Amino acid sequence: MLAIASSFAAADSFTPITLGIKVAPIARRQAQLPISVHVSADPSVLDGATTPLRIEVRLAAECGASFQTTTGPVLLNKALDPQPALGHAYSATISGSGRPSTFGSFTVCAFLQEQGDGNRMYANDTSNQVEVSHPCTTAAGRFDAARRALENADRQRRRARRGSAAARRAAQLVKARTRTLSAVRLAGTKACGPGVAL
Repeated sequence: MLAIASSFAAADSFTPITLGIKVAPIARRQAQLPISVHVSADPSVLDGATTPLRIEVRLAAECGASFQTTTGPVLLNKALDPQPALGHAYSATISGSGRPSTFGSFTVCAFLQEQGDGNRMYANDTSNQVEVSHPCTTAAGRFDAARRALENADRQRRRARRGSAAARRAAQLVKARTRTLSAVRLAGTKACGPGVAL
């Protein structure tokens, strides 16, 4: 099983600002990929910002020099909440998600920047990789189909008159589709890892 990939280090005198990223190393195409970024900064390091600070993340084949010059699906683009207080250390976690649009291996390109084009960048991180996987997408799609089939069978069971032949057939169908769902769930988890929601 693949665990959630993360890069995290507390801020110190050598790295006064750190971005601790948590994201699954395998993703489904066209499905939400959750991400969280823990921003940690030493006292006063963020005092120079003249506009609100934002954490901005794209999934890209290659990271640019800033969020604006990086192309790829947006995973996170939010203002820090709360914003840093003058003279104080900072610690907060910001979460979001985005939809990978194509298959392949990509870099998680994270930037801590002032709001607005051309404003100062305080930190960036390019240490996490994500594989948008054919096998994961296929296996997860089978799980989605099996779940819908079970839901349909369960609706038939509830609508059938209690004790009737139709009710017995619907109950048997629910059992069969429950077994199918369990099997495809196992296959989906194996293909995608525990970080992908099925």
